Amino acid sequence: MKPAPRPMFRRVDHIGVVVDDLPEARRWLADVFGLPLRRSVDLPEGRIRGEFYACGGTDIELIEIGDPELRRQRLGNGRRARIEHIAVEVDDLGAALATLASRGVRTTSAEPRRIGNTLNAWTREETTGGISYQLIERRPTNSP
Repeated sequence: MKPAPRPMFRRVDHIGVVVDDLPEARRWLADVFGLPLRRSVDLPEGRIRGEFYACGGTDIELIEIGDPELRRQRLGNGRRARIEHIAVEVDDLGAALATLASRGVRTTSAEPRRIGNTLNAWTREETTGGISYQLIERRPTNSP
C-alpha cells in the first residue's frame, strides 16, 4: 500500500467570508459574539475592505467588495454572505504548488501574490472539490 503523502498544510490561518454589509457582519462578530478585531486591510483593486477577527487560533475574515461586478462574481446575486475560501499556512509555497499541480490542482493566477509579509495563491475551486483554498507562506518583510 502506498504511504499517505506528507501533509503540506501547517494550520488553518483563516476562513474568508464575503459579505454584502461589512458594518452588519462586524456587529455580529464583534458585538454579539465578542470576537476581537485583529487587523483591517484595504486593497485598491476591486475596492476591497477586509477585517480579521480572532477566534481561537484561526481568524474569521470579513470581505466587503466595492466593485459591483467583482462583488457579484464573488458573492452572487441576492446573497448576504458566503464562505468564500479556507486559508491555510504552508512552509514552502513553491513546493506546495508544485505538489498540488502534479495532482491536478490549478490556481487562479500564474504567480503567487505578495500581500504584506506573505506570499499567497488561491486554488480554482473546480480543481479542489468545490472549495477554494488560499495558500499562505509567511516571509520576513524584507525578503523577495
